[in-house]
Amino acid sequence: MSENDETKPDRNAAKLPLAATVARGLRAAIVTGRLKPGDRIKQDVVAEEYGVSRSPVREAFRELASEGFVELERDVGARVTRVTRRSLEQLYLAREALEPLLIAETAIQITDDELAEARAIDERAREHGVAGEFADYLRLDGELHLLLLRSSRMELLYEIASSLWQRTAPHRLAYIRQPRLELAMAEHQMILDAIARRAPEDAADLYRVHTRHTRLALSRGDGEREDTET
Repeated sequence: MSENDETKPDRNAAKLPLAATVARGLRAAIVTGRLKPGDRIKQDVVAEEYGVSRSPVREAFRELASEGFVELERDVGARVTRVTRRSLEQLYLAREALEPLLIAETAIQITDDELAEARAIDERAREHGVAGEFADYLRLDGELHLLLLRSSRMELLYEIASSLWQRTAPHRLAYIRQPRLELAMAEHQMILDAIARRAPEDAADLYRVHTRHTRLALSRGDGEREDTET
């Protein structure tokens, strides 16, 4: 990846404060794998790419560092955080414990419109998954998970769960391979069906197993990427 390809500005975020716009774009690049663990992000490159001064870039770096996405490098910029397999497993254990609580509440609180939106997102994700378009699948997979968690109406727990989810997102590319992709898509359908039945315990149990499958695969190193440390 060349320096000029390190980041891609989110043109739809133009109305956000400058630092928030930069942070949003970099966060998306990390989550989708365009910026990989260990990649260096230079202040001047980002400033030029976004057409801003270095001040909002530094502020964006600090925000991302507080979220665990990057590590700051003195007078240079930042580097995408490398996560050890042990740390990644702990993040997934936290998700496995917390997110089913929200999903159980989602099965009670979700509106018909939100459920319809979730099914539409899942269908689009499935199309990309079948076509082997993993980056697009993962982007929509993220939208689906966060929509379902947000639909719990448990704002404080959602904020924590969203942060945990985002921190594990860059490493999902190591998991999304056939036939695990087919299993993940089948699990999504079962979770959505349980939510549609307004069956909170079923939805929570299915979601917990869904998250555990990813955790176990990553802890074994299945499909491990070169940028995942042991």
